[in-house]
Amino acid sequence: MNLTKSVPIFLAVALALALVTSDASAVNFTQVEKDKLSAGKTVKKPLPKSGEKGFYGGTGYTIIDAPVDVIWAAINDWSAYPKIFPKTVSVKELSRKGNKSLVHLQMGHKLISVEYYMSIKRDIEKHVLSFSLVPNRPNDIEESRGYWRLFPQKNGRTLVAYVVATQIPMGIINLIKPELVAKIQRHLLGAPNEIKKWVEGPKGAKYRTMTAKK
Repeated sequence: MNLTKSVPIFLAVALALALVTSDASAVNFTQVEKDKLSAGKTVKKPLPKSGEKGFYGGTGYTIIDAPVDVIWAAINDWSAYPKIFPKTVSVKELSRKGNKSLVHLQMGHKLISVEYYMSIKRDIEKHVLSFSLVPNRPNDIEESRGYWRLFPQKNGRTLVAYVVATQIPMGIINLIKPELVAKIQRHLLGAPNEIKKWVEGPKGAKYRTMTAKK
């Protein structure tokens, strides 16, 4: 791994981490953003350098009409990821030990596909699912890390925060049309909205059934 390329990612993640505190009420939403969340929309807060030279990062927020345990089950359902997230071909858990997993992901496009390996760590008490690129594996991206965090709200609803910082090689970026490059950020920070549609739709019923049985 090229350390000079990785340093900006680490700084970006530190900035992104600062956006989501342990207390959801401390997140600094504007009135416009609060109105968007109340209307069921996703609030996207890109980092200042996001979209430049293959770097994408920031935070996406949305409120889902489901309790934390239901959403927790959904974001840990690897087999459903290709149906939930656009351009996701395959997500497979290769191993699990305690609260950690090794996961292989394949993202597809008409012109190009990329594969990479993520280390996943679960903090069940805080409802944090963190992820980071495994450096000693054959990855087609340079770096990626971040986390999901779930905050219980009134009336059985949940505020979902998704923090991500990713560095894509310029060799890949140069192969993609400019309009598709612009979509990368929208898709990344829009991940909470994809979970929202999945959980609030008919497919979300199985997670409610699973958690009700516990």
